[in-house]
Amino acid sequence: MRAPALLLTLLLAAAAGAQQRQQGSLTLQPCGPAWCGQIERALDPAGEQPGSIQVAFEFHPQTDGTKPHAGTIVAAEGGPGYPSTGSRSSYLALMAPLRSDRHLLLMDQRGSGRSAPLRCPALQADALFSADSVAACGQQLGPRAALFGSALAADDLAALLAALQLGPVDLYGDSYGTFFAQAFAGRHPQRLRSLVLDGAYAVTGADPWYPEGPAQAQTAFNRVCERDPACAALPGPSMQRITTLLAQLRERPVTATAPDGNGQPQTTTADARGLAYVMLSNASGPLVYRELDAAARAWGQGDQAPLLRLVAENQTSASSTGGVRARRFSAGLFAAVSCADYPQIFSMAAAPALRRRQADAAIAAKQAGDPGVFAPFSIAEFLALPQDYSVLELCLPWPVPSAAHPAGAPVPAGTVFPAVPVLVLSGELDSLTPPAQGARAAALFPQARQVVLANSFHVTALGDFDGCASALVRRFMATRSPGDTGCASQVPAWRLLPAFATQAQQLPAPQPGPGNQASPAQLQRAAAALYAAADAMGRWWVNSSGNGVGLRGGRFAYTSSAGSTRFTLDGLRWTDDVATSGSLRWQHGSGQVQAALRIDGGLLQATWPAREPGAVATLRGTLDGRRVEATMAAP
Repeated sequence: MRAPALLLTLLLAAAAGAQQRQQGSLTLQPCGPAWCGQIERALDPAGEQPGSIQVAFEFHPQTDGTKPHAGTIVAAEGGPGYPSTGSRSSYLALMAPLRSDRHLLLMDQRGSGRSAPLRCPALQADALFSADSVAACGQQLGPRAALFGSALAADDLAALLAALQLGPVDLYGDSYGTFFAQAFAGRHPQRLRSLVLDGAYAVTGADPWYPEGPAQAQTAFNRVCERDPACAALPGPSMQRITTLLAQLRERPVTATAPDGNGQPQTTTADARGLAYVMLSNASGPLVYRELDAAARAWGQGDQAPLLRLVAENQTSASSTGGVRARRFSAGLFAAVSCADYPQIFSMAAAPALRRRQADAAIAAKQAGDPGVFAPFSIAEFLALPQDYSVLELCLPWPVPSAAHPAGAPVPAGTVFPAVPVLVLSGELDSLTPPAQGARAAALFPQARQVVLANSFHVTALGDFDGCASALVRRFMATRSPGDTGCASQVPAWRLLPAFATQAQQLPAPQPGPGNQASPAQLQRAAAALYAAADAMGRWWVNSSGNGVGLRGGRFAYTSSAGSTRFTLDGLRWTDDVATSGSLRWQHGSGQVQAALRIDGGLLQATWPAREPGAVATLRGTLDGRRVEATMAAP
């Protein structure tokens, strides 16, 4: 009997071993396509606060075990507040060509994801990050509030690498992940082989007013207009028309109901603050660039719907974190990191009442000496923005940190950053972390190279439709050099919407082709149908639900898979007088769009390239029994 029992024991042990992986000193458990684990870390290495925290991670081994191991890639997500494992699909897609001989490691920063996410109920539900919600979170955390900054998180990663027995790593950080990555580089240079900073701002030496963002926005809106033939033909620069709109909104703001990013009606106010938020938080997609100039002109002509929709959409896309689960995004961690690490216009060592006086004095001095720091917006208008964007007064009510954890010190004073290869990627149109901030981050490293990608936004390599930034990252990871960066200047310009219209007759008629029997008025209706389809496509950048509404009525839905998105349109109205139904498919890689559309009296087939400047759309079909053969500027 003893032999079968021993055999059973051995079989059970072998089965258990197959369900585990030993990596260094840690035993990992399977979790989908990866191996997961935790490492226990002191909550407060200085010993002022008791307890520990479990820092969670995912380990994705190299996919081809027959190849010699080439190293480990670590990817760090932004926010702060987002877990790195929450973006695993994006990181796996970006690094896929390198995975055959490289591991990929994703660590959820302390206070995020599966690493004991900070849960502050009032702040988590508050998309505007009001002072009361921030204060409540700080009071809830108390002395622990200072224990979630980038310094301790970087030390967590170093300890994890040591426990996993992984050599110097290639580290990719995006957005706040670039700040964290710089802190890691400064604190643990021996554990770093190379560094990619995508959408970077400097870990040290930043201006607490962050003036680069508003200046970048002004430049960017003018630049996209100059590169679009229809917009460039208008008198004056784009910012001249936007500044005229700003003056109109200051004089007479409008509150009305408009659809938000997910097509839900919202009470929306188009005023100076709303316009500032639309422009300055517009960093990760082309929609506001595509439509704001045209919306400004429409507003002056009495058509308020386009601008009200942009403002409402921005409320849900720029502040889409309010009310989500803390495991997906921790608002408490956003505040904790911001107040632990970022430079302030007041002293974090001062009591909150004194900070208020210091901030008021700093604002008064700025008003006297540099009132246009946020032009075309006033300092007061900028301060009215949600605090997760402006951050100038975010930390006023936050707890005073102890001397063991001074604020604003993610790296020690006088840190000399390592001479490892560093690639800094900046989007030319990024108003959140503009190229000027990326240049400041690059200047910290002796062997850094900044590449600015034309016509690109915040974080360039993830979800890269144009294939340039992602290729540069992979080449750099493989060779420690980006190689030929010529593609960065060749990213195509964005087409802007020529104008909004309330009636099809206000649109230029498409150019009739051989065999066309449709009248100019019928072709104008066909053009309105194409604009309705393109308008639904544009919502993809701000819609997270898969369902939305038309500018003037109707609905649409979309699903995405395998590099393409399919839209279904149901009575969609871009103009008041043309309801468009049907479908379209957008191939992300090639940018090709194919649409089958129905409007009253006929069926239309249309094709056009989404990412080609000056592109032409082809229209075929029948309207009112007449054959349609025409072309027009791609919508």
